[in-house]
Amino acid sequence: MNNSKMMFFILMIFSIFLTLSSNSWISCWMGLEINTLAFLPFIFKKNNSLKSEMSIKYFIIQSMSSINFLFLIMIMKFNLWNLKNYDNIILMNINLSLMFKLGSSPFHLWMINIIESLTWMNMFIFFTIQKLPPLILISYYLNYKFMYLMIILNCLFGSLGGLNQLSIRKIMSFSSIYNFSWMFSSLMISENMFLFFMMMYSLILISLMLFFSLMNLSYMNQLYLLKTNKWFILIILLNLLSLGGLPPFLGFITKWIISISFIKINSFIIIILMMSSLINLYYYIQLMYPIFLLNKFEIKWFQFFNKNLNWNLKIWIWIFFSFTNLILISFFMFMF
Repeated sequence: MNNSKMMFFILMIFSIFLTLSSNSWISCWMGLEINTLAFLPFIFKKNNSLKSEMSIKYFIIQSMSSINFLFLIMIMKFNLWNLKNYDNIILMNINLSLMFKLGSSPFHLWMINIIESLTWMNMFIFFTIQKLPPLILISYYLNYKFMYLMIILNCLFGSLGGLNQLSIRKIMSFSSIYNFSWMFSSLMISENMFLFFMMMYSLILISLMLFFSLMNLSYMNQLYLLKTNKWFILIILLNLLSLGGLPPFLGFITKWIISISFIKINSFIIIILMMSSLINLYYYIQLMYPIFLLNKFEIKWFQFFNKNLNWNLKIWIWIFFSFTNLILISFFMFMF
């Protein structure tokens, strides 16, 4: 990461604090715009036509949602159309424009299209840091019936959409769509629960993204030819099971705590979340199957480039985050 990208990353973090500390919708809108413009240099690449095209698409989509968001704010702020009894409808439309900005279903198609042009670390920023300001603004006004509908849609599209995918990036993006349902559920409980879920989700996700970046993986068929250290394979297996929410891993503990709290609000939604998590776990197992079970077959004439890895800084960072997951698992199991 060069100095200019470091500056834009700091600006992105500043936009999150601006949105958090704002006491008016206009300053919240400014925080969203700074966040969008700070992320654009990470996508754009001058000599790559695909990345240039995707950066323009991302900018147009974010601009459309921001214009809609600003238009609704102006109507509500200055009462342009003399609306007195329609505040709920305007606030719901504000939430819809924020859902569109997030890439939540049923507005997720633009995100699936753009995701192929991102690097793995840019995907991590896109799935975590970029999502925080809109989600914080959604938490300011929660219409429960509307949020129930969004949770169900994200469960269905996120779990079923990843079944027939061969691209690992698209599988991870559908996984992110599914995790929107858990984010919305945690928002309906409390903001502290939401921040707790985001911290744990980010910790699991960065371990997976670093592994895919180190191995330079993009498609499922590359996993059949992957040869690397057996301990690395075990760590990535634990991370995928944790992201799938299998007990006793870290991903299960966060979802378990949310389920216990949310079952008092609506037990039917929890059943849908649990059933769709099984479908998600199925395509995580699809990712693990060639790495874990088919690694014993060795082709004599094939040269495995990933067999002897250089122990650079990225590998040490990945090992640190992975073992942090394991330490947190043992800590939470001791507590509960």
